[in-house]
Amino acid sequence: MRKWNSLTAAALLLASLARPALADDDVARMRTVLQEHPEIILDAIRQQGPAVLEIIENAARARQRTLERARFASELAKPLKPAMDPGRASLGPQNAPVTIVEYSDFLCHFCAQAAGTVQKLLERHPGEVRLVFKHFATGKNDVRAALYFEALNLQDPKKAWAFMEMAFSRQKDVAEKGEEALAAMAKELGADQKRLAEDLKRKDLADRIDSDVKEARNFGFEGTPVFLVNGAPVRGAVPLEALEEYVAIAKDPKAAAQTKTP
Repeated sequence: MRKWNSLTAAALLLASLARPALADDDVARMRTVLQEHPEIILDAIRQQGPAVLEIIENAARARQRTLERARFASELAKPLKPAMDPGRASLGPQNAPVTIVEYSDFLCHFCAQAAGTVQKLLERHPGEVRLVFKHFATGKNDVRAALYFEALNLQDPKKAWAFMEMAFSRQKDVAEKGEEALAAMAKELGADQKRLAEDLKRKDLADRIDSDVKEARNFGFEGTPVFLVNGAPVRGAVPLEALEEYVAIAKDPKAAAQTKTP
């Protein structure tokens, strides 16, 4: 039988965080050693505390990423199907191999962060990714901001996207001043004020925002931001690197099929 020492036990413990499973005999032996000598872990942390914790955290993050990729690949095989009505604000070609539907809230800090991430993604993948912007707004001022976005999109999509960036960068003003702040931004963008005033009253735009919120809730979403990447959900303001991985899997069905749950 192999000789087990503290180094072996500690190494296997760390490996267990990075790998989905160890052999049954290894698990049993490791459990026995740690039960008899719990000082192994304590000694390791005392001697190499920061380094040990970093290894553990990195291993845990790597395992979580593996699980998340597998989850995404599984849901990609049975995608959610959001409504894609014409006239929606979007960026990128309609025939792009990857379509990202984003549910966002203009008063959500994480949505502001995610908007910058998605913009970088589009810049890195011209012609390969299409973004369709939807709303998950439930408060008075964020619903009003969504309505301004939709009304401006009727005038000039460029003004709508510029408004989005401005609103995210001035969230405090929008939250505190509401209509005053929104009207000032629209004026700053050079919007046709008369047309804007009429379009802000349009029932179909208000209904669109309501439908977006209902759709998001019907899909089981509770927070923002959330994305559908070719129909597979990605929740939260994920890093650019993670979003890149989801796009790569969505573009390559074979890669998605080979990604299995650990």
